Amino acid sequence: MINKTSFFILPAVLLASQVNLQAQVYSQTIVGYVNMPFDAGVNLFGNPLDNTGQLPSGMNDLATLFPVSGQASPPNGAQVALWNPATDAFGPSSTFNNGSWSLDLTLLPGTGAELITPTPFNNTFVGYADNHDGTLLTDPNSLPPPPVFSGPNGIYLRSDAAPLKDVGTDIFLNILGRLPNAGEQVTLLDAASQTYTTDTYLGNGAWDNVPTLQVGQAAFFNVGPVPEPSTLFAGLAGLAVVIAGCRRRL
Repeated sequence: MINKTSFFILPAVLLASQVNLQAQVYSQTIVGYVNMPFDAGVNLFGNPLDNTGQLPSGMNDLATLFPVSGQASPPNGAQVALWNPATDAFGPSSTFNNGSWSLDLTLLPGTGAELITPTPFNNTFVGYADNHDGTLLTDPNSLPPPPVFSGPNGIYLRSDAAPLKDVGTDIFLNILGRLPNAGEQVTLLDAASQTYTTDTYLGNGAWDNVPTLQVGQAAFFNVGPVPEPSTLFAGLAGLAVVIAGCRRRL
């Protein structure tokens, strides 16, 4: 089954946000952590918490998101790469070796990424919770959606900027800012079994199979008209085949 993760609030720092050395300023930004397991092989994930300008490190780079801490450190040979929708391929990969990454890639909340690891490991993400639009979450009862997606049709690797589980049409609403159009698809990876599944929106609130996106999980979005099976895809499972074949590095 797909690994399940949860967002946990840190009560001791719930309302505290230190903005300079002279004063302690209190706001309702929410600090927490997410424990995320990574299975041996390919994993699709997103940064579930925001570090930009908030925590002492102030970064959303790999060195900050995957701290070197004994058994929790990524194994040597682990790789992270970002998807390029313009080329339908992953970009250059960053490799972890002897405590550092070869490329210190930046992963803002909402950005999807691929992590390939030779052995399983767990990572704890710590930071501030964001709204779906990438702004800091201050009211858990009112999370602004992201701007309506305005990019060209294509395949995108995205995650929810907010540390929440999304189901069905909420996946599109909370990540692309709109309801799915009939024929659009979500492709998920079950990292434990290393199998992809593609769920197609049929229209009128119906799916061929209702997708679920866990906290910190990324998915491929096939945005726009679905190509004919004779071109890039082979039926409803075709997107998974294309994605698996696009793990080639540029």
